[in-house]
Amino acid sequence: DEMISAREIRMKNKTKVQHRSIPVTPEAFIENSLLSIDLLSTVPVVTVIIKDAETEEVVYTSTDLNVNKVYVDLAGEEKGKYILEIQLSEEAFTGDFELE
Repeated sequence: DEMISAREIRMKNKTKVQHRSIPVTPEAFIENSLLSIDLLSTVPVVTVIIKDAETEEVVYTSTDLNVNKVYVDLAGEEKGKYILEIQLSEEAFTGDFELE
């Protein structure tokens, strides 16, 4: 059983809103089947959406209140490419990752 180290998921800001402040991009990592998201500060609300990259089918969604980290166990999902979306109250971020 090989240990796979955590891989960073590159998150891109997909919001077109003009901001006075520079938005902080969340950090996301995938390690084996565990997805961990660090929002870098406590946010009032965050919605995490995970889609199959090929079919665009939503395989996971959750909304959390007053958190700075979110963990998602994707152990039951098929191997392949996925899209991660992180929606905050004023920003949305997207990135893609692979389950191996």
